[in-house]
Amino acid sequence: MTVNIDALIRSLGKKYRDIVDAGLIFYKTEPRGASGSPILTLDMAKEGVFLAFHRKDGVFRELSLRIQNDKIKNWVFPNELPSPLKVSMSREWMHETFGKPDKEEPPQVIAKIAFGWTERYTAVGFDMPIAMQVSYDLQGMVKKVTFLPTSELRW
Repeated sequence: MTVNIDALIRSLGKKYRDIVDAGLIFYKTEPRGASGSPILTLDMAKEGVFLAFHRKDGVFRELSLRIQNDKIKNWVFPNELPSPLKVSMSREWMHETFGKPDKEEPPQVIAKIAFGWTERYTAVGFDMPIAMQVSYDLQGMVKKVTFLPTSELRW
């Protein structure tokens, strides 16, 4: 089933129940989290969508889109992305399209695992200030895009 990504981004800051009632989340499984964790998550793996909510009030705090999925052979992101995003984006394309990022972290190796660039942009055209964090693979292709209210940033 397809997910309305644009509508989910516009739902950041709303309560879980309101998003379900609007028909944007169709999973019967509710968000879950480790005991004591302040965050509850819902991984809509087949749709390439990961959602995070505050445990105390159920407020939607983060939307991550898995553009690449190394665990699934021939993965293609199955939902329509909000313009101008597309399923294949290079770091150069991101810079040409969105300009210079607000902040960036170069590639690094942590615990013998190599990570590509991570960049943060300001998403425009939304009712609240939203940041777009982009993670790249080692070849400079977008691997994941995360949207969150700028009040949730922890850079």
